Amino acid sequence: MSNALDDLKRAEHRDWNARGPAWAKWAEPLAKLAERMNMPLVEAAALQPGLRVLDLASGAGEPALQIARAVGPSGQVVATDLADAMLEGAQRRAAAEGLAQMKTQVADMEALPFADAAFDRVTCRFGIMFAPDTAKALAEARRVLKPGGRAAYLVWGALEANSMFRAIDAAAREVLEGSLLDRPTHPFRFADGSLARHLADAGMEILEDRTVAYSPEIEAGQPFWRPQVEMMLADRLSTLDKGARAAFEAKVEANFAPYLRGGKYHLGAETRLVVGRRP
Repeated sequence: MSNALDDLKRAEHRDWNARGPAWAKWAEPLAKLAERMNMPLVEAAALQPGLRVLDLASGAGEPALQIARAVGPSGQVVATDLADAMLEGAQRRAAAEGLAQMKTQVADMEALPFADAAFDRVTCRFGIMFAPDTAKALAEARRVLKPGGRAAYLVWGALEANSMFRAIDAAAREVLEGSLLDRPTHPFRFADGSLARHLADAGMEILEDRTVAYSPEIEAGQPFWRPQVEMMLADRLSTLDKGARAAFEAKVEANFAPYLRGGKYHLGAETRLVVGRRP
């Protein structure tokens, strides 16, 4: 790996560890929303009791916990993440729910510490965008899959189609003089539909490549945007004093005003689902 990619990976590891406490804090309050976001991925993975599943970039446990319920006590889920601080919350949540079939392991998706053909399924929700070397990460997923096994990825669609991120990004540009798109490994990296091509280049047969749209409605009077702000911008917010933080949050709230109708915020969200099978 080049020095530039090494530096990028170190930066990713540092930043995601810094965000770990925020992700753990909001994991339970956002569990129902996460379950709805998980469903297209979980269904496309064609899960069954007894399967062995590798979940990449599991963070505080999504969608690994939902997958663990689907494969049951006879199956196994290995929830992985590059940032160990993220996995602490995932392990606590699994233990609290009695999901002994789920274990956690720190792992780099570009160099997985697992044997060839060790898993029936590989899943990754909102994680592949942050792998500096996409080709290496997808090749590793193919390697650890059994022949006939599926790899299912869910990534964000265009920034313009995701009103939550659009409003937050606009505030970041104005107040923080930065953007969610500043880094090469940003959340919307594969909104252009290129992930399917990368997966095919890694030797996978493409089974699905489609857009999944959501239309969440949220009651007015609650800072529904705060979890995403804290989870995505924890490293930047930590450098602000109280006044600057308040100014940023006021701008975020103002940016959501156009979405408020009839006492509810009417938002839009778009993801892309890509599923491949190892021949």
